[in-house]
Amino acid sequence: MTFTVRRLTTGDEATVLAAAHLFDDPPVPEAVADLLASSSDHLLMAFIDGRPAGFALAHELRRTDGLSRELFLYEIGTDEAFQRRGVARALIEALKTLGRTRNSHLMFVLTHNSTPAAVALYTATGGVREGEDVVLFDYPLD
Repeated sequence: MTFTVRRLTTGDEATVLAAAHLFDDPPVPEAVADLLASSSDHLLMAFIDGRPAGFALAHELRRTDGLSRELFLYEIGTDEAFQRRGVARALIEALKTLGRTRNSHLMFVLTHNSTPAAVALYTATGGVREGEDVVLFDYPLD
């Protein structure tokens, strides 16, 4: 079994579109091209024997105080056929490495208590829960 993780960039649009089954919503070609061209948005994909097995999408957040950046793990997903094989763990480790090379001092992710598998993954990969009082507010803009 050959296992690889790599950051997708301009020219990898067809790879993303071919892995549409990994995403909650089908990728839109124009949005994919824009994302892959960005230097501060990072789409990593894991492959097992050349097949897309999972992905992680993260965004760099810049700060006004001159301190190093933060990396926001926005979304992660694994093909059901490859779950429980270390795919998500490898993607998170690759993002942590990428964040360090990009001068990020912190990577963070939001999740819900109602997704115990996600909570377990983030805990197992070294994530530290911020506290019980963290609250997420959405602002619908459409």
